[in-house]
Amino acid sequence: MSDAAPESASGMFASLSNRAYAMLWWSGLVAFLAVGMQILARGWLAIELTDSNSSFALVLLAFGIGMVTVTPFGGVAADRFSRRALILGSHMSLTLSALWLGIMMVLGLEQFWMLLVAALIQGSSFAFMGPARMAMTGEVVERDLLSNAISLTQLTVASTQSVGPFIAGLLVETPGFGLAGVYLLSAGLTAVGTVPVLLLPASRPEQREAHSPFEEIAEGVAYVARNPYLKVVVISTALMLLVAMPYLAFLPKFTESVFGVGALWLGVLQGANALGGTVTALQVARMRDNTQLWRLRVTSLTVVAIGVAVLAITPNHLVALPVLFFLGGAATTFQTTNMSMSLLLSEPVYHGRVQSLVMVAFSAQSLIAFPLGALADQIGLREMHGYMAAATVLVVVWSVIAGRQARRQTQAARTQDQATSS
Repeated sequence: MSDAAPESASGMFASLSNRAYAMLWWSGLVAFLAVGMQILARGWLAIELTDSNSSFALVLLAFGIGMVTVTPFGGVAADRFSRRALILGSHMSLTLSALWLGIMMVLGLEQFWMLLVAALIQGSSFAFMGPARMAMTGEVVERDLLSNAISLTQLTVASTQSVGPFIAGLLVETPGFGLAGVYLLSAGLTAVGTVPVLLLPASRPEQREAHSPFEEIAEGVAYVARNPYLKVVVISTALMLLVAMPYLAFLPKFTESVFGVGALWLGVLQGANALGGTVTALQVARMRDNTQLWRLRVTSLTVVAIGVAVLAITPNHLVALPVLFFLGGAATTFQTTNMSMSLLLSEPVYHGRVQSLVMVAFSAQSLIAFPLGALADQIGLREMHGYMAAATVLVVVWSVIAGRQARRQTQAARTQDQATSS
């Protein structure tokens, strides 16, 4: 590993003593702030143009299609090519898509299909950037600091999702700025985030026998299937993102039609959700005992189920603030522990492809948001959240049972290996 952190490094921000990781972290901080601003802008623009629950879900669907179709190839690329080049290319694509949409809005030419195209481009960009960033983290950070580095990465995501929507909510209602200004500012921030990326090492993965992209994707899937614990991590991540996380997709419409408040309060509510993630990411960053990760992921998933259920009966936007705070914290904890475990449980040569599978699960929530949005239009948002909470409880039960089965399989395999060696 290059630019390894000093052995004496300790504390909440220990992995930032690694220069390569610090550059990666700073670039992510700026880029994720830009993305956080677009979370509010994208949802509010979709509602303004269509006034429908399913409209924003359709935007998420376009984003998800880009991620689902491209992410497996992004994982292969992260295991084969320069990860720095992949991150740079992704930043440029994100910059240009936001700039294009901002200019169209300034000219008064914005249309809903443009929002869909921009979402598709951004989803494809994340499909390359995500596996490359995570694989590079696993490459440059020492193993005993890996959980700390993942937590700090999640800290940038959660904190910028708190600050970004709040800033965007203020700017949307600022005369002379509005949604167009938010998109143009987002483009500028993403461009600035490319500067630290230029200071990263080229990070070309270890050379290996080349196969077709489809064969390498199949190898990655087979590798996960052979590892009992890793398989549970990937599948439970997918299930949680499918049945629980769409609450974020419904938040713009929930804010407008159920709580009866505007864009500023949408930013505040999204900020509360992300602030909870920021606080918990800081706490997880303190952990040094990786053996606690499995128990922590089950606990946090349970809290997610409770949070979605409470959100279904929340009477107004003020009560929703603490609910979203705890819900965001639990969701971030679950995702942080899963990403840490997916790196710790896998070999470096598979890091990109394993992370791509986790990201496919992440993008799946965008795909499921559209049919769930259409269903919410028919049965109501509160009822939809009740069903989502019940489904999340089933995921918790499955995760516990599958985890115990994985432990038995691992112990049996270890016993067999010992018997064979003796």
